[in-house]
Amino acid sequence: MSKIFPFIAAVICSAALSSGCSGFLTEETDGKVFDNVLSSQKGLESALTGAYKGLNVPWSIGICNGTFQQFMAGADDIYCPTSDTNGNQFDICGVTDSNGSFASTWNGLYKVIIGANNVIDNYESCSGDAATIKVMAGEAYFLRAYAYFMLVRLWGEIPLILSTSYDPEETSMQSSSEADIYVQIEKDIDNAVLMLEDERRNGEVGRPSRIVARALRAEIYLTEAGWPLKKDGYYAKAAEEAKAVLDESASRGFILEENFTDLFINDDSKDCITSEDLFIIPASTTDNIVFYGAWSEPSEIGGWDIVFAEVGFMNNFPDGIRKDNTFYTEYTDDSGKTVSWENWKMRHPGILKLMKYPQSGVKGSSSSTIPAHLLRLSQTALTYAEAKARADGPDDAAYEWINKIRTRAGLGTLSGLTTEDFITACVNERAWELAGENVRWFDLLRLEMVDDTNASKDPKYDQTVQVKERYTFPLPASETLLNPNLNK
Repeated sequence: MSKIFPFIAAVICSAALSSGCSGFLTEETDGKVFDNVLSSQKGLESALTGAYKGLNVPWSIGICNGTFQQFMAGADDIYCPTSDTNGNQFDICGVTDSNGSFASTWNGLYKVIIGANNVIDNYESCSGDAATIKVMAGEAYFLRAYAYFMLVRLWGEIPLILSTSYDPEETSMQSSSEADIYVQIEKDIDNAVLMLEDERRNGEVGRPSRIVARALRAEIYLTEAGWPLKKDGYYAKAAEEAKAVLDESASRGFILEENFTDLFINDDSKDCITSEDLFIIPASTTDNIVFYGAWSEPSEIGGWDIVFAEVGFMNNFPDGIRKDNTFYTEYTDDSGKTVSWENWKMRHPGILKLMKYPQSGVKGSSSSTIPAHLLRLSQTALTYAEAKARADGPDDAAYEWINKIRTRAGLGTLSGLTTEDFITACVNERAWELAGENVRWFDLLRLEMVDDTNASKDPKYDQTVQVKERYTFPLPASETLLNPNLNK
């Protein structure tokens, strides 16, 4: 852990140096190095800001870099070409422990955790407004749950760090089991639900509220019901939690957008926040996102040829407005000629959701003020429909929500299906509705569908994957070489 613990020390030092917060995700330094700043509400706010920052520091740490998109390429919706060694390892499920794309996601999520630990360890003895401090602690518990939920699904057994107190013995610590990690995740998200309020603090859209925490808890329960834990009764728990979110959503201002086109405009001149965004990472001119743009665009329009859509996935995608707004398949060259994806250098369509909005001539930029959409109401609705069907069969509400999403996509409504057919429809609907949104890979993992899904790839365009027993990634060599105990 000698890579993580110097990182912890740096984060703690940063909290000591930054004792002010002029706004959401904006830190100020006033030089009070020797004060115990975490005993004040102002200092606690700075520590919390540091936790949020772990999700997005462009090209350095977090999950708003293009490298995080590569992690999802083992699914059938995202493709990374052979010209990019790191990304292609994910695409063929042959990731090595020295993969160069590991660092930003690994370090960023642990920065979230250490920042959250700073808040959780100190909020009870912190001076200031008690009600506000309680909500801040709720945000910290939410962020720590979210970070560990990401880490355990990506890497499996990982170091479980719950305190900012440095113990030299922890430099030889072993990884915790997935079961133990999920126990902690549940504790944290339960605390978040209890401590957060019905509205986001300060009205800032990047912060969680109680309903957002419950939506994340539904996703956690859904995952625990599947591989690797397969916990009894958790489909029912996921359905109950998701239904509570859906029942309250409209009163909290969350509704499905009427037009799918409005979900991913990806234009810097607009705020690009939708009525169904439960959890986002906000962006601004000073806090850019590098999630959208050049990384996911073909070189023919000024992109970098890193992330594309799988051909077979696009070909099997139902026609309609959703398909038209999910894939980028042609561009007009300088002579006015239309050039289709089959004739591009990489011979793969783009994922329009991850591009800058080339329909309006917005393209080629590597950074933006477009927020990262991490959890949408439509995902919670599909979580409810699937979990309810798997628990005890679909009910009217399950049909109602999946049909709302299908109708918006231009598809026909479902009725009278067998339970198994309804479940299949839910899994397919999640694939289509959330394509390119970093959900499909996790769905294939929990449902143990990686092998079957990848076997159906189009061999003309996509490589065969390496079939293996487990599809979580090896821990980074930068960690295990210094602490071999992590692999025990």
